[in-house]
Order: sequence, then C-alpha cells, then structure tokens
Amino acid sequence: MATEIGHRLGDLAEELDSKGQGFHANALRKRSCQISGILAEGSSCPEKLEFAGFVGEARGATLAIANQMIFLAGRDLISEADEADLVNMLKREAKMLENFRHSLERAERPDTALAER
Repeated sequence: MATEIGHRLGDLAEELDSKGQGFHANALRKRSCQISGILAEGSSCPEKLEFAGFVGEARGATLAIANQMIFLAGRDLISEADEADLVNMLKREAKMLENFRHSLERAERPDTALAER
C-alpha cells in the first residue's frame, strides 16, 4: 500500500503544480516515496529490532503525510474527497505498520513463559 500512496501523492503533486502551487507540489513529491523508502532501507537490517525501528519511522512518516493532507484540504488545495480517501489509506497503513512493528519486537524477545520452565 505504501507504493500506492506514493503514486497518489505524485498525482496530487501534478495537480498542485497545474494550480501554481509549486511549493506544496514539491513537498508532496518529496513525501511520495518516503514510506516505501524507509521500509526498503530498514529491510536490510540483520536484526528484527533494528528493522522495527525503521518500521516505526515509516509509521511516523505516514502520520505526517496524513497531517499534510488535512492541511492541504483546509487550504482548499486538494478536494475533500482526495483528503478523505488518502487519510483513510494512511490510517490503514499506519495500523498495519504498527502491527508489523509489534510482531518484529515480539519475535526478538525470548518467550518468558518458556524460559521459566
């Protein structure tokens, strides 16, 4: 889903450019591959806990992009429909990333129930 979000942000950047909003268009372009880029970088980590940190960073980027969508809609630079659709996608992505981060952290912790036996 991170790549789909990136493509949607790229499309919105083109729309903003056509409206003479180059500053906001460039900000979206910068963010368009941020989530997938962070995950790609983290995937090379040999330790699951280290990768979990990158997943947490990607979640933070996801929430920052959602904030940017709300800001742009508030300034009438993107439609309310685009805002709602993207914010919903970003919420789902953030939830998936949070669950993934927790699973990575659990996988690295020794099972205390087994250790007590």
